[in-house]
Amino acid sequence: MTLLSYKNLFLYFYILLCLVIICNVSSAKKLQKRDLTSCLADVQGTLVYPNSPGYNADLIDENIRVNYTPSVIVYAKIVADVQFSVYCASSLNMSISARSGGHSYEKYSSAGAIVVDITNLNQIVINSTTNTAIIGAGNRLGPIYYTLSQAGFLIPAGTCPSVGIGGHALGGGYGLCGRKYGPALDSILSMDLVDPTGRLITVNKDQYTDLFFALRGAGANNFGIVTSFTFKIYPTPPSVTSISLTYALTNIQNVFNVYHQLGSSLPDDLSFSIVIDNGSVEFQGVYLGTQTNANQILSQFITQSQPTSTKFTEESFFNSVVRWGFQQENGTINPYHSPSDFKAKSFYVKSPGLSAAGVQSLITFMQGLPTTCPTYAIFDLYAGGATNNVPANATAFVHRDVFYSIELFTTLNGDNATNQQCFNQLNSFSETFQANYTDYSCYQNYIDRDLTDWQTRYYGSNLPALIAVKKIYDPNNVFSYAQSIPLV
Repeated sequence: MTLLSYKNLFLYFYILLCLVIICNVSSAKKLQKRDLTSCLADVQGTLVYPNSPGYNADLIDENIRVNYTPSVIVYAKIVADVQFSVYCASSLNMSISARSGGHSYEKYSSAGAIVVDITNLNQIVINSTTNTAIIGAGNRLGPIYYTLSQAGFLIPAGTCPSVGIGGHALGGGYGLCGRKYGPALDSILSMDLVDPTGRLITVNKDQYTDLFFALRGAGANNFGIVTSFTFKIYPTPPSVTSISLTYALTNIQNVFNVYHQLGSSLPDDLSFSIVIDNGSVEFQGVYLGTQTNANQILSQFITQSQPTSTKFTEESFFNSVVRWGFQQENGTINPYHSPSDFKAKSFYVKSPGLSAAGVQSLITFMQGLPTTCPTYAIFDLYAGGATNNVPANATAFVHRDVFYSIELFTTLNGDNATNQQCFNQLNSFSETFQANYTDYSCYQNYIDRDLTDWQTRYYGSNLPALIAVKKIYDPNNVFSYAQSIPLV
């Protein structure tokens, strides 16, 4: 046989091999599609596929800047539906994600090929004897606050009523009463988790202790799907006082001087933020007590910071939730999404606080953005509160020794070109701002796909332990997305 014949024979077999591979890939894709449907056949909840009438509407959540197209959305009716979904993802080698409130800043809760929506897992069972509550992971903060308040209790958590407790508590959960009781994750006593094999396990300080560490701070779509929490709950005081102090922007440096000087020494019954928004500055806080006491506690702060107006409102705890959620009561009890195109950044600042140059840098940036990109900054005070009292390695939430956090939030309301300009300016500014004025760390609940070295910034010295837990419980990386805990 001539050399040319060998070449022709080789070419013939090469083409034949390619055709076989193409056919097998095509068959595998068809088989996977057929197997997904049959694999989920025992799910009791609603299944929404790309050809289902409500598919596009069901993809819309809080963030419309990022979009994914999952193969199916599973509206879990019972915990077994979550188990079926995880088993199918594992056996079919498909990615999976859990969606609680749909507030992931990068829409990672919808990033899986299989999206498990757990909003129907919304039971709340209160035990007033033990001061505990079993709270389904599909609940949103507004209904949780309302139901607990009806029984005379609260949990420490954020202000936005439509945020789901699932991702919120697993990543941190700072907000109302944060200085008194810490972030929501510090009040978690136990969790029911569907692990990457589809098994339902209970995780607490006595069993699966490594997972108990990891879930509290790094639990969102990393090690399984939490279906319910047992929280420690706290009695609501007879009344609380909502506080608003407003300032001229020209007084910003003085406000921060007083903030830095007095903030950490204020009683932990007072939790508050400094908010810079639309050329104004406001102190927004809740004091767990009477207006008379709140006035006394803040007298020096007010004298030195010189607000242009002050407002103290004594009210029930739930009414303060309604106030600072910026909704009506019905919108708090029955929350809804307000979809928008946005991008957010986060920073932590350690004592003694942001320098005057840092404050001015932030103001200059905010004033330099196009008017179609309104931007606000929220400074949440940690100092002098419960968050500081927990060791950094006690949970996966490493951000303990900090003065305050900063959320920088930009809404992109312009045309495509202007939005891209604002997006680029925000990313560029944030890198420079963090390099020059803030700590290296960032808050994982304000997740940011453009953040460099995000593993270290979110998890710090706890990262090696989290990788070790990932290797034990999810060695096949069933729960994987762009910023999930890695295996190496």
